Amino acid sequence: MTDLKLFSYTRGKTIIALVMMVYFSFFGFINYSSFAQSESNRVSSDSIKKKEDKISQTVYKWFGRQNVNVAPLTNEETVNRFLKYEGKEISQISIVRFDAFGYSVYDTTIKPERSIEKFGNSLHLKTWKKIIQNNLLFKEGDKVVPLDLAETEQLLRQSNFFEDANILVQPLSDSNHVHVYVITKDIWSMSAGVQYSSPEKMKLALSERNFAGLGVRAKAIAYYDKTFTDKWSYQGEFDVPNYFGSYISSSFFVRKGHSYETYLMRFNRDFFASKTKYAGGIELLKSDEPYRVFTDDSVIQISYQSQDWWIGRSVRVSRRSGTSAPLNLVFALRYYRRDYFQSPPVSIYLNPVFHSAENYVVSLGLSNQNIYRSSLYFGFGNTEDIPVGFKIQATSGIQQSTFQRRFLIGGELSAAEVTPWGYLFLSSRLGGYLAEGPKVEQAVINIRAQYFSNLYHIGRNDIRHFIRYDFTRGAARFSGEREYVVLTNNYGVRGLRSPDLYGQTRLMFNFESMLYSPHYIYGFRPAFFVFADFGMVGESDELIYQNTLYSGFGVGLRLKNESLIFPTFLFRIGYYPKLPPDAEVAYWFISTENRRNFEQFRIKEPYILQYQ
Repeated sequence: MTDLKLFSYTRGKTIIALVMMVYFSFFGFINYSSFAQSESNRVSSDSIKKKEDKISQTVYKWFGRQNVNVAPLTNEETVNRFLKYEGKEISQISIVRFDAFGYSVYDTTIKPERSIEKFGNSLHLKTWKKIIQNNLLFKEGDKVVPLDLAETEQLLRQSNFFEDANILVQPLSDSNHVHVYVITKDIWSMSAGVQYSSPEKMKLALSERNFAGLGVRAKAIAYYDKTFTDKWSYQGEFDVPNYFGSYISSSFFVRKGHSYETYLMRFNRDFFASKTKYAGGIELLKSDEPYRVFTDDSVIQISYQSQDWWIGRSVRVSRRSGTSAPLNLVFALRYYRRDYFQSPPVSIYLNPVFHSAENYVVSLGLSNQNIYRSSLYFGFGNTEDIPVGFKIQATSGIQQSTFQRRFLIGGELSAAEVTPWGYLFLSSRLGGYLAEGPKVEQAVINIRAQYFSNLYHIGRNDIRHFIRYDFTRGAARFSGEREYVVLTNNYGVRGLRSPDLYGQTRLMFNFESMLYSPHYIYGFRPAFFVFADFGMVGESDELIYQNTLYSGFGVGLRLKNESLIFPTFLFRIGYYPKLPPDAEVAYWFISTENRRNFEQFRIKEPYILQYQ
């Protein structure tokens, strides 16, 4: 009955998403636009028309659409589209903003035709032009630098309030000047939900990802639980992504009630582009919260506060180029302190995650990141940016905890490339501490590989294969919480969970093959998949291959409307040949899942590899 128990929990978690999907299906807040990509730049007064390719007109039916060209399906280096304009002066920048429904950034002649599309757009406030301008890496009067245009597209697309973005360059009669068009398409940014577990327990949520068109995210959640004396609790989140073009973002979080009292404030500025010189951040956190212990499935109360400061400086060490990303050397400093006021029992070798400690960390890194663009990797048809390049980062510092003073060490080597056979990512990371003696403590090494095949076609269907390999080993680990790795869900075999599946070494291998349908169901694109997962977990002093191999096989369906902020709807059926004791198994599974992201190669704050 464990599978029914897990399904019951998942059903309560996602019932509102299903309700909203049905709502949009029947009431028409849907996107019927087609993407017909063109690299032409001929412009008329009311739309940017294509010059080289014919306009692809799309015929939509209730359960599908025909002759759809999504953009782009093949891997292409983003800067290549702008190379022929390098060095020309930008005489004018025009920003073209589209509502959420019925438009395409790749064919601006497509406009909403159905009244329900127009009605949906009338309820939506388009993103302000100033917000878009704040994300541009160029301005009028600048010379065209292809890399700046390519990275601007990435910045726009990775924001939470655009479905897609496209930049076109139009030559003028004066061959030394160009007109740049920045085209964006908003996403439907509001959602509301109810998670109903029982008459005694439920959750209400309201979220807006682009409040008043300002790019501000706000979210409010109310929790109801009759088992508490105070039956209602609340949670609030407020994020501002870019203050006045400074690329400084902020986050505020509060949760109060039902054993929680958490307050968080964060300001941060990443190395958001190749030419960024300075980055840094500050985070302040105070929390009283319940903590779930995995090994015995118990809940304890903890109380702590922390402060986290970092600053970094990037220096270009390669020859200046406007067509490829530079080689950047990054030096960064970090101060991180956490103080616990209530926690499980601790000693020098017990529950080190709950030790009060100060960390002084320094890192030196070398990185390079270029951008390819394609689609149908993690998305369902919109443009995706694929980082390629490498990152080498070495980290060291001092930790002063309640019980001892020790050095911390860490390092990372990662790289990715788009090959003739697909996308390949490889990384090797390590971390640990050097205590008096000297002796190594709490060491961890992680080796990871990801492979995405090229896109194959069977008829009008698109197929892509995904492979993931992950190996984690701990050494000289202590006792207590987070001193083990688990084999479950995202870290092993999907749909399989057991309190016995933990140890100090873990090996997992995941395979998935996705078939993307050319038909849309009221704006939702279905993708069918098959999967095979394998995993082992054991102790650090034995060969991982000596442990029991657990596996899962199955088929499933994903549904996603890229014009809506809702996560992907997931339907899955699995088979598990061998089960551990006390296993919770989701033989059939209905839920939602958030989109995963590519690994980035721009260096961030100094860090010590987490054991998870």
